[in-house]
Amino acid sequence: MFGESFLGQRGDALIDIVMLSIVAVAPVLVWSWRLARSRRWTDHKRVQVCVALLLGVVVGVFEWDLSRSGGIFAITAGSPYAGTAVLDFWIWTHTAFAVSSTVIWLFLVLASLVRFPNPPLPAAFPAHRYIGRLGMTTMLASGATAVPMYYYGFYT
Repeated sequence: MFGESFLGQRGDALIDIVMLSIVAVAPVLVWSWRLARSRRWTDHKRVQVCVALLLGVVVGVFEWDLSRSGGIFAITAGSPYAGTAVLDFWIWTHTAFAVSSTVIWLFLVLASLVRFPNPPLPAAFPAHRYIGRLGMTTMLASGATAVPMYYYGFYT
């Protein structure tokens, strides 16, 4: 439905877009964290809301397409690693980080939009710093595990 892979792999263009989006989030998260550390809270908020909306659309379309295609194991069936412990490990590990980071980040963005005044001030939501670090860590782990999952599932 989304055309052939523009990275030249067995997946379609949507898988390539999702893969690149997840990997691209890592430097954006670090930049956003640095904005917060330098007390540029309004800029930090804008970056986080934009990234959440963008990733929400990309991942939402991907999940819809994935369910139409029979799931991750169906679309990786052509891989030489299909059914092996290697590919299964990366699929399950990435899924665990992706789901946990989504839940944490969704909660954090929504709670922050409700709890912080406009413009944002740090004392309004003290747990934000700790939950944010947890969310950033799980999101970075999601990106890091996406690379070997993509390689073993689609590249070879």
